[in-house]
Amino acid sequence: MKAIVIDGYGGADRLQLREVPDPQPQADEVLVRVRAAGVNPADWKIREGQVRLFLRLRFPHVLGSDIAGEVAAIGAGVSQFKLGDAVVAFTDPRRGGGYAELAVAKEAAAALKPASLSFAEAASLPIAACTALQALRDLGKLSEGGGVLINGGAGGVGHFAIQIAKALGATTTAACGPANVAFVQSLGADVVIDYSKEDFTRRAERYDVIFDAAGKSSFAACRHLLTPGGTYVSTLPSLDLVLWGGVLWIVGMFGEAKHARPFIARPNGEDLAFLGRLADEGRLRPTVSRTYPLERAREAQGASRTGHTRGKIVLEV
Repeated sequence: MKAIVIDGYGGADRLQLREVPDPQPQADEVLVRVRAAGVNPADWKIREGQVRLFLRLRFPHVLGSDIAGEVAAIGAGVSQFKLGDAVVAFTDPRRGGGYAELAVAKEAAAALKPASLSFAEAASLPIAACTALQALRDLGKLSEGGGVLINGGAGGVGHFAIQIAKALGATTTAACGPANVAFVQSLGADVVIDYSKEDFTRRAERYDVIFDAAGKSSFAACRHLLTPGGTYVSTLPSLDLVLWGGVLWIVGMFGEAKHARPFIARPNGEDLAFLGRLADEGRLRPTVSRTYPLERAREAQGASRTGHTRGKIVLEV
């Protein structure tokens, strides 16, 4: 099969299109004929070696954790899927494999593709939408009547977070750049902050959850905006956030404390199925701003690396 392979950490020139052996599904896995693969900031950060302390690769390595396509083979004991099923799946980032014609995913990390979405739209869901869902619902405990501020509302994670927060019944405030104000409003945000005109950290409102989907703020800058017991969640792990988490844990032993937590999404087929239902009900609309053929993976990662993409970037295979 054809795949985009890296033989070591480094720049975009490490991404090479070549023939590699077909992967084989194990007992609890499905083999997917990939029609589309999502491109995430995690992909180029892994390629550059930025997260090698947490995620060490074996080379050669095929990047990519977001896939959508048809089931081409199933491992022994797989019961949820059959050959030909259209699926969306979240591959283990340590194994990757998404930037390829065939990829393997755990049965427990896959779901049937939402009927209302194209393969490209479905492939935008796994990392970004699961990050938004798990950060807001599970870590932030956001529920009906709560209030959330989302920093980076126009990005891959942020544009999902706005819609998911609304689906959970929360009042939603989102910050974005001036070019994306109308877009973020169209997603259903109750309040939109143009960060070129207003510093959201100076607002008088208080929020149950602050979700830094862009990873460009800090708990120190935002903590005064949280309600008692509120949670600040960032998609960017940092030593500062870990230290704050420890301090706040100690404070919590003596009374109600605010929370500061980094977050990385975990593969979960049930969450993918939930997101698919939201999409089919018209409550979750992926925005795929750019698509590239597999052989142009360097360009796709370059576009992602600018940090100014609206919605998601997807490779079509």
